[in-house]
Amino acid sequence: MTVLRTHELRSLGTQIEQTRQEVSSVQKSVDDLNLKQGGSTSKMRADLTSMLTDLQAQISRLHAEIDETQHRLGQLNQRLERMEGRKVVVSPTPPGAAGTPDTAGRDSATVKVVPGLDLEHMFGQAREDFIRGRYDLAYQGFRAIYEKDSVGAWREQSLYWMAECLWKGDKTDRALEMYARVLAEFPEGSHECAARLKTGLIHDQMQDFRARDEVLNQLIAACPSTNEAARAQDILSTP
Repeated sequence: MTVLRTHELRSLGTQIEQTRQEVSSVQKSVDDLNLKQGGSTSKMRADLTSMLTDLQAQISRLHAEIDETQHRLGQLNQRLERMEGRKVVVSPTPPGAAGTPDTAGRDSATVKVVPGLDLEHMFGQAREDFIRGRYDLAYQGFRAIYEKDSVGAWREQSLYWMAECLWKGDKTDRALEMYARVLAEFPEGSHECAARLKTGLIHDQMQDFRARDEVLNQLIAACPSTNEAARAQDILSTP
C-alpha cells in the first residue's frame, strides 16, 4: 500500500512539473507578444512624434514666408504711394536764358521732378540690420524713418517694425506698447491684423492667457478670413 501511494505521489509530481513547464511556456509566449506589441507601439509613437515635428517645422516656415510676402507687398504699396506723391514743378525759362526751342519756336519751360521724401534706402538698411539680429540698431533706423516721414507713407511700416525690434530684443513690455501704438495710429492699416496677432503671441509667451484669448478673439472679429485669424483660431483651439 505504501509502495502504491509513493508511486501515485511521484506520478502526480511529474504531472505538476509538466503543468508548471506548460504554464511557463505560455507565460513566455505572452511576454514575447507583449514585448512585440510594446515595440510596435513605441515605434508608432516615435513615427508620430517625428511627423508632428516635421509638420510644426513646415508650419513655422510657412508663417515666415507669409510674413515676408506681406512685407514685400507693403514695400510695393509704399513705392506706389511714393510714385503717386511725386511733385512735378514746371517753371518758365527766365527771359534771356538759353532755353530749348519747341516746335512753335518758343523757349520750352524748365521741367523738374521733385520726388517726395525718399526713405526707401534707410528702410532697407534698417531691415538689413533687423535680419542680421542687430535689433537695437534696426530700431534706431526705423525710428528715424518714423520721425522724418512727414507725408506718412512710411510711418506705419516703421512703427510696426519698431515693435518687431523690441519683441525680438526681448523687450516685451515696450513691444506691447508699440504694437498698441500701431493699432491706435493706424486702426485700419495694413499691419493691423499682424499687430493684433503679435500682441496675442506676446501675452501667450507671458502665460497671460486671459489677455491672450481676449486679443485673439478681437483679431478674429476684426480680421476674418485672414491668415492671422486662422492662426488665432489654432491657438485658441489648442488645449
